[in-house]
Amino acid sequence: MRKKLAKFILKLAVSLGLLTWVILKVDWREAWINLQRVQIWQIALYLALVLLGIMISAYKWKTLAEHKKIQAPFGDYFKFYLTGAFVNNFMPSFIGGDTYRAYQIGRPEKKYAEAASSVVMDRLTGLIAATILALFFSLLNWRIVLHNNVLLFFNLAIIGFLAVDILIIKIRELPFLQKLSARYLPEKIRHFFRELQGYTHDHGILGRSIAWSGLFAMTGMALANLVLLRALGVQIGLLNYFSVIFLITIVSSIPVTINNIGLKEWAYVTFFGYFGVSSSPIILAAILGRFLQMLLSFTALPMYLKTRGNTGQEK
Repeated sequence: MRKKLAKFILKLAVSLGLLTWVILKVDWREAWINLQRVQIWQIALYLALVLLGIMISAYKWKTLAEHKKIQAPFGDYFKFYLTGAFVNNFMPSFIGGDTYRAYQIGRPEKKYAEAASSVVMDRLTGLIAATILALFFSLLNWRIVLHNNVLLFFNLAIIGFLAVDILIIKIRELPFLQKLSARYLPEKIRHFFRELQGYTHDHGILGRSIAWSGLFAMTGMALANLVLLRALGVQIGLLNYFSVIFLITIVSSIPVTINNIGLKEWAYVTFFGYFGVSSSPIILAAILGRFLQMLLSFTALPMYLKTRGNTGQEK
């Protein structure tokens, strides 16, 4: 409990520090003027793209779970995905949305290790897809990237991440490490790793999952946020935009703040600032996007309460 409390306090301090930096940097009077430009149809289009992204992610998760012989209708995956987002947004310190998703989809057949592996692989393939897209658009925009030390650093860092990730997968397959894990790790943990390793031996399921993740990243994240930026009057070239939006996604996923609060806003201001975009509309886009996604996920409250009730009855 002490470690968890210390970790929470540290994340809270980082979030507050970054939020303070953002608050001091933004001209809020200009931000209010920009907000008045936004029209209802633009908000509706943004929400439609985010919803489409959730549907794509739910379908990808379904294919990963089916690889582990977990059978459930697409509607369940969609509901649990949306409810998982609700849990992340409104109860980040109690139960993670990923834990909720894994438990709910694995509960009917008691396939908890298989379900957990599908959720972990869902996250990993999403991160890999974002990394590939970030590198692809950075290569297209290589002249700008090479002349910006921060952009160059983050691109080199994600290349290093991919290299380390591949190295870890290869090292774990060495015979002596297999013997060590069999000797020292509990059976439940080894079972989970075996389930996770099953994906790495099937390049077909991995390739399809990364492709679906890329489609999600382009629609539910990149295009959706581009709609908000245009609605707020932000003018930025498409190549410049795509060369940083996926980097922002990767940086925002670093677990150093509470639910990436403060970190995402800092990344928006920092990365788009390299292309001369004013802090006021860009930070407003980040905050407005966060608010709208929270509002959308809040529609899953009845589903969350229902599953909580069912879990209580089983106990």
